[in-house]
Amino acid sequence: MEVTVVIPCYNEEASLPPLLERLDRLDPRSRGWDVLFVNDGSRDGTAGLLDREIPARKWARVQHHERNRGLGAALRTGFAHTRAEIVCTIDCDCTYPPERLPELIDALAGAGVATASPWHPSLRTGDVPWVRQILSRGVSVLYRLVLGRRIYTFSSIFRAYRREVLDKVRFDSPGFPAVTEILVKALLAGYRVVEVPIPLGTRRFGESKMSVGQAIRGHIDLLGKTLRWKFVQ
Repeated sequence: MEVTVVIPCYNEEASLPPLLERLDRLDPRSRGWDVLFVNDGSRDGTAGLLDREIPARKWARVQHHERNRGLGAALRTGFAHTRAEIVCTIDCDCTYPPERLPELIDALAGAGVATASPWHPSLRTGDVPWVRQILSRGVSVLYRLVLGRRIYTFSSIFRAYRREVLDKVRFDSPGFPAVTEILVKALLAGYRVVEVPIPLGTRRFGESKMSVGQAIRGHIDLLGKTLRWKFVQ
């Protein structure tokens, strides 16, 4: 396949059916895509649902973690199980529309990473919970100041990567800051990052898995590391 879409899942029994329906309409196989679901030790019916639904879809496959290891670990598993030239990531809850994946892939022309940017100046905020908005906007401002790069959104999982970026960039964050660490290290490695203005919606199915406290602590740690990485290079 030319493109693999990696989708981490943790306790997403409620959100997977509408996501699968939307992916069916996209018809990934006809586009030269496959979709890899990574079940990160879910404790609800996610594993069983995937095992029932995936065999009927020639464009889909699944990897299971025996226990919950965090978003970063789920992404590492996904990246390790594909050799596609382009690798995309998206979450299960459809807060980013999967129908816009082709735009991210097209935006990779001349770039190493294309990322959705709900905080781009050309967009209105949209219907985003204030806690998520403050956290995501706030950390993005801090990373932009530390790195001196005009990137408006650092924490979006909705992205497309060239294979060479994932081969070169190694990331260690276990949780949600992993997606920021990948972008930070790609920028420090000299890769061009393109932002695609795409609004962030509200989760309609299931519950958010993000712990605000853990996310803040993770970003504080990552900001300190980013300062060291910037000046060591």
